[in-house]
Amino acid sequence: MPEVSEQALVVIDRRKGVLVSASKAAMELLGLEQGSCEGLKLQRALPVDRQTQVALEHALTSQAPVTIPPFTFGADPSNERLCAAVVIPPTDTKGHAALLLWPVSSDAIAAFDPAPAVGDTLAVLGVDRIRLVSQAPENGSAQLMHALRKSLNEVVRANDAVSAVIGTAVVILLRDIDISGARDICRALLSHLHLSVKQEASGNFHARLRIGLARLNSERSAQATFLAAERAMLQSRVSWESQQVRAEDAQDFLYLVTDAVLRNTTYRSAHSQAPAPVEQSVGGGVSVPVAVQPIDTDVAGYVVDNMEGAVDQAMFLGRLDMPVSIVGPAGTGKMYVARVLHDASAATDMVPIDCRELKGRKQAEARISRELARGEGKTLVFKSPHLLHADAQIKLARQISSRTLADAKPPRALANMRFVALFPHELHVLMLRSELTEALASVFAGFPIHVPPIRDRKQAVLRWAHKILFQESAAMDRPMRGFTADAEQAMLVYDWPGNISEMRQCIRAALSKTKKNWLTPVDLGLFDGIDPEGSHYVPQSQPFLAGSAAPGAIADSLNPSTLESLDVALGQAVRAVLQLDALKPLGTWLDDDLVQATLDRYRGDVPRTGKFLHTKPRNVSRWLPKVESREADRANSALWQTPRRLLREWVREASPMDESPMEMLQNKLLVHLENQASGLSTAKRAVILGVSTPTYLKRLKLKSGADEQQV
Repeated sequence: MPEVSEQALVVIDRRKGVLVSASKAAMELLGLEQGSCEGLKLQRALPVDRQTQVALEHALTSQAPVTIPPFTFGADPSNERLCAAVVIPPTDTKGHAALLLWPVSSDAIAAFDPAPAVGDTLAVLGVDRIRLVSQAPENGSAQLMHALRKSLNEVVRANDAVSAVIGTAVVILLRDIDISGARDICRALLSHLHLSVKQEASGNFHARLRIGLARLNSERSAQATFLAAERAMLQSRVSWESQQVRAEDAQDFLYLVTDAVLRNTTYRSAHSQAPAPVEQSVGGGVSVPVAVQPIDTDVAGYVVDNMEGAVDQAMFLGRLDMPVSIVGPAGTGKMYVARVLHDASAATDMVPIDCRELKGRKQAEARISRELARGEGKTLVFKSPHLLHADAQIKLARQISSRTLADAKPPRALANMRFVALFPHELHVLMLRSELTEALASVFAGFPIHVPPIRDRKQAVLRWAHKILFQESAAMDRPMRGFTADAEQAMLVYDWPGNISEMRQCIRAALSKTKKNWLTPVDLGLFDGIDPEGSHYVPQSQPFLAGSAAPGAIADSLNPSTLESLDVALGQAVRAVLQLDALKPLGTWLDDDLVQATLDRYRGDVPRTGKFLHTKPRNVSRWLPKVESREADRANSALWQTPRRLLREWVREASPMDESPMEMLQNKLLVHLENQASGLSTAKRAVILGVSTPTYLKRLKLKSGADEQQV
């Protein structure tokens, strides 16, 4: 056995699994006292987890040198250390193998501020198959990595972080997200990076990027999680897997040791120096583009959104003197179509009447009577008239059909005016649900205008997106360059269940999360249709009328209401919190988004917001600073996005309630906590509900009492 006394060298009897000798450096590294190593079991001298132990034993039995990837060791998890190793096979008849150890540094993890926490995911980005021009300098790969790191910093979420370059890898800290959500984000990051790389037309540069993922939990440290993510990335390289974003697997370390390969390690010696920052170019003058290219915001080339004929119908019916219904899901632009119809008529003013705000029969009849009495020459637009009291619907229908003002004494003929009604569903569906009376349905059933959801108007998605971005950025005084190419691709693929209203909220939220002058898929939270290689996803074209002939279509009358869908989403959020083993204040977030959504509904009118929420306006004003301070936490939590979208959709549709909507939604969340989180302590359930433990017990008691009264 060669003498390497200056290195941390350990000689091991492979048959017995004990130490024969160890150099002074090895004794110091392992924390052993001088002269105490002979005959010591390897597992006691080098305490590691079971997976690492099996891998080391496997490597020691080999007949060839084996490089061991970095691993953690130490009996005390709070004081674990990192090292890498090389197994040197026996060169004598005794069969003694040698283990050459060296410490490695985890500066990348220590540099994160704040440090990684339970529930965060670590992503290790590595470069595979690098090819540079022949004149490239020796540090060409380092220049590439620094260019990629700069590009990453331009597209990651606001709360996420990117480490310094370590060899040919970079560590990305994704805050408060599970593996599934992290995989989506990483696919978007790879798409952006590959698009930048592919802009090199010379063919002198090529690189393949891979990402390994591991999630930090309460049972292991950030360093161990870092290693798991790095092993997932390396295993993807070694096995030549097609997937470029790979989550950790318990067998990764054993596979890597078996393959005896550690290429492009993400670690450096504790005594080595980090590469110095360099310019954004690769050898031979080949530039690596790292910034997003300007996006053409001129939307004149887009197909004008005729809403599949709805605008043409409105222009035609505007010239006829008859009541018109406009039917379409929330957020599709029904009020826009009503404006087109009004402009095509001879009416002077358009008067919207939001029936959601008319609480009770008397209030509804009084408002309608007032508008009918002074509506000469106007267009009256009834928004969601199916929410009116049934008697108010019948009275309105009688006055429109007879053209008589009922509340006048004596009754007199109505003045000349136009009537338009906006409905979220087909009239027969609303009648089946007992929401719309037959009398009012018959008045507006003559020539309905159907406004399809935006998922059926793909040619208009980007036109609306750019228009909304221009409007929202102007309101915020933010000059924007537009969307990245992969962001536009993601918007085209997404179905937008909340239609244009959801698109506006999505873009507004994205603007609040970034200081960049373009929006990426990560900002928007949209990842479908993104290829990690940067290739565009092209959805298959659908034959004409194929949608109406598709089997298994479910009638609107059987679809759950928005409130029912929100209730299900709250239950899923509770389950996600329990799976993540990270307590999130879902109750606080629920109240925050309810306040914000109600303010948006009433366009910042605090008194009307307070009335809807059953609270005083000064309370709303007092809550707002804290609501805004928690916006980033709500916006960046993957588990909260669906409840958030559905909550805003419900607030847009809902009529004022007899009970507080805050209490109603909090009770729904409380039920899910009691059903799913009964194994948690009351204190932890209170944290999730966002209240103190006494308040939680009080609400639980009140909820139980209310349930008993109903029974």
